[in-house]
Amino acid sequence: MTMVRKPNFMVAISAAMLVSILFIGNMAGTAATVPSTVELPDKLPKAEPPVVVTTLGQSPGALMVRMLCNSVKLKCDEKDLLTAEELLAASKKKDTAYKTLIITMGTSLKGMGAAGIDIESEVKRVQAVIDTARKLGILIIGAQIEGPSRRVDEYDEKSIRTVTPQSDLLIIRKDINKDGYFSNTAKEKHIPIVFITQAMDLTHVLKVLFSL
Repeated sequence: MTMVRKPNFMVAISAAMLVSILFIGNMAGTAATVPSTVELPDKLPKAEPPVVVTTLGQSPGALMVRMLCNSVKLKCDEKDLLTAEELLAASKKKDTAYKTLIITMGTSLKGMGAAGIDIESEVKRVQAVIDTARKLGILIIGAQIEGPSRRVDEYDEKSIRTVTPQSDLLIIRKDINKDGYFSNTAKEKHIPIVFITQAMDLTHVLKVLFSL
């Protein structure tokens, strides 16, 4: 598969997106409406705060999720290197007993390099987090909101194929489902799936999921 390398971790979110997030934040008090760019399933699981987001692959996806959560006044802790032990410890404190875990899919070689890790250690870490979240009854949301730039090589596929079939809910950019992997897996595993057209659509999904 042709390697298409991805943008630097911190510059991946464009100025235009930041402006859009600020605009949405100012509109957060308005009633939630779902645009035609969002496809919701008939039934959605109940999502509750507190929320924590991590990444399998150290791409900017987790940062994007946190910023979009903040824009609709949903507190979300970003822990890019979240461990199973940390999740378990957090469960013992009322303020950090997470009820929703969001795992973003897609990799950044620069991000993993900066963290001193590789894809194998990332898969091992996140698998342990998933196992612990399952034992604690935490809702697991698998999200790929960055689009085709995070589905270009075997590293992205390892990230995607680890998280997707183990999620309780999927939130996926529609333009990366051309091979039908996400929709087929969702059907096979009976996982509700939300399709979005662009990352900013996540704000509408969050409002519905968390009744904001």
